[in-house]
Amino acid sequence: MEKKILWTISFALIFILWIKAGPFKSDDLDIERDDTSDLSALEQDSDATSDEKNYFKSHPIQDKNPDFAAITDVKERKKAFFHYLTPFVNEKNDLILRDRERLNTILSSNKKLSTKNKKWISTLRKDHKLKKLDNYSKNDIKALLNRLDIIPVSLVLAQAANESAWGTSRFATKGNNYFGQWCFRKGCGLVPESRDSDADHEVRKFNDARESVFAYIDNLNSNAAYKKLRAARLKLRQEKEDITGLYLVHGLEHYSERGQAYIEEIEGLINYNKLWRFNRYQPKPEIQ
Repeated sequence: MEKKILWTISFALIFILWIKAGPFKSDDLDIERDDTSDLSALEQDSDATSDEKNYFKSHPIQDKNPDFAAITDVKERKKAFFHYLTPFVNEKNDLILRDRERLNTILSSNKKLSTKNKKWISTLRKDHKLKKLDNYSKNDIKALLNRLDIIPVSLVLAQAANESAWGTSRFATKGNNYFGQWCFRKGCGLVPESRDSDADHEVRKFNDARESVFAYIDNLNSNAAYKKLRAARLKLRQEKEDITGLYLVHGLEHYSERGQAYIEEIEGLINYNKLWRFNRYQPKPEIQ
């Protein structure tokens, strides 16, 4: 009996070691393994982070929204639309790249994670719907890096044009909402005229267009519905390729109920308007 018990224990230990060192172990990071977000693509009822609120307060916007509907020449309207929104996208991407640089510096260091950096990482992970942990491994930081990354200007402009009818929709002019983002608190936005009687969502209101751009990028970077988009972006990072809207657009199948037809429409907007010309940032070698 004792031999049988010892044999069973030995077999169990060998099996556990085999799992750790064998075919179940992967050098590839399971980038979404600790995703705590179960929101659908349209459920975007997340307020700006505390850092973003402080940033908006300390960096007020001086210019008013252009009256795009008053610009009758189509080419001029598009030009004004691109000129107005592009700086906000670059502004958000600048902040993201700054945080990525700090994370990569932490990854390249062999020093113990400081209390200050640990608190900062915890806040970023919470903002991007990742679990707060007692301790963070390099893989945990890499998981955050996959969420905290740029969205190409070309993709942002194409979706903004589509969702806001080139800045002329009621949601854009009355609520500064250029991406059709929803909210679910009564009075948080504008009630869609075509909303079903049993629905309770509203279209979010923002103080300005910049807040809408920031919220849209945060949504793509944190919502469970866009895992495919983030995986495509990570692939480009690993292969040192340009991060483009035409490549990431295929991760938007859950953004609209129209699915593939919506993707093709956004792809068409990028191509027809040559929106890749607005892309400014390209990937640099990073810790992988």
